[in-house]
Amino acid sequence: MRKFIVPSLLLMLFVGGCQATNDTKYDLRKDRSAPNQMANNYKKPLVGQDVQNQNPNFLNLEGTSTRGTGGGQDTGIDVGKAKKVIQDTHEFRTDSVWINGDRMWVNVYKKGMLNDQQRENAEARLHKKLVQALPRYNIEVRVQEDRR
Repeated sequence: MRKFIVPSLLLMLFVGGCQATNDTKYDLRKDRSAPNQMANNYKKPLVGQDVQNQNPNFLNLEGTSTRGTGGGQDTGIDVGKAKKVIQDTHEFRTDSVWINGDRMWVNVYKKGMLNDQQRENAEARLHKKLVQALPRYNIEVRVQEDRR
């Protein structure tokens, strides 16, 4: 008898749990409390904040920009800013500046003979100024002797 009662109770609980009544179903088409939040394309704007420009140190990977141009075209502005910083030091002459992803490579010339310690100090000074001007990049500086 016991063997029959326990399985029959479990069967009744299982069958009874599978039935749903109309009052427990959720109908998305009839819900009008927050219709826009259920849509796939709804993005809730943050109050007083531009959603696309939350942190200026992050690279813009979506191909849009706060300047209205494509994401890849911002690098020309950043290269120009790096060249301006180098020019303002009056100590270096720009050889090349190029960007690959989040890394900026800067090659400059310094007039006069340099020993190893002077070259390291010059690289450190220029690196500090470039990082202050362009904090979003990992900047690699190479100072070479100008033989002009």
